Amino acid sequence: MKSDGRLARCPLKGTIGDVIFAVLCGCGHNIRKLLAHLRALITAILTVLLMAISSGNH
Repeated sequence: MKSDGRLARCPLKGTIGDVIFAVLCGCGHNIRKLLAHLRALITAILTVLLMAISSGNH
């Protein structure tokens, strides 16, 4: 996860800092996954719309 998220060392101090950092890393990972799914959905919707528009002109 550290290499995928381009993360360096944990900047937070102590055991609680490690726990908080791990939770934040998980949140960031999930947000990146959600954005990727939204990007794919929007691309699919735009593709269908453009195909409908182009087929309606002929």
